[in-house]
Amino acid sequence: MNENTAIDNAREIRKLDVETPFGVVHLAGFMQKPDHRSVIFKILSEYLGSPVTAADLVESKEDSRPKFPKLDFDVNWTHSDGYCVLAYGCRESLGKLKIGVDLERFSPKRLHLAERFFSKEESAQLANLDGECAMQEFFKLWCRKEAFYKCVGGEFFEGSLRRNMLKSPVQFGASGHEVHFVDLDAVAIGAPMRAALCLAVSTPF
Repeated sequence: MNENTAIDNAREIRKLDVETPFGVVHLAGFMQKPDHRSVIFKILSEYLGSPVTAADLVESKEDSRPKFPKLDFDVNWTHSDGYCVLAYGCRESLGKLKIGVDLERFSPKRLHLAERFFSKEESAQLANLDGECAMQEFFKLWCRKEAFYKCVGGEFFEGSLRRNMLKSPVQFGASGHEVHFVDLDAVAIGAPMRAALCLAVSTPF
């Protein structure tokens, strides 16, 4: 992983290149306010070498994944507690790499959700852990589930949240596509709070 820092209008942007089984994914972390989308467009514009604006972004209620038809690489982003992380693939990787990313601030108040929503195997593992270890494992798994959903789409509560994601990769679909996870400490991308960060990658299907 190679790390470098840039300054954009007094806003620090922390960048990180992450090696995955399907190629390098670029990450950029920055404070969400006042307007995280303008920063996303600027980062993508600098990377592409030509302007990327809100007019290039396609979103719909049927498909929550952000799409930029003019780009030849996949893009995804996440935010938690006022911090945003943008993930994007290398140029010309659109047909080879699909991305999902999730950032989750640690909060003990959410640990009870494991018993209600996680798989039996995940709940059993968490039950054997205490305190800090249990919280770290819970948010690692939660981030994997969110990143998986952002990568492959589908239905979150029944399709992703209840799926066992203790191991990586996770097979998906009748064709046996694999989704691989890269679990990161959010400090590596500049997050100012204790948080889990996960990158999910797959090939398009």
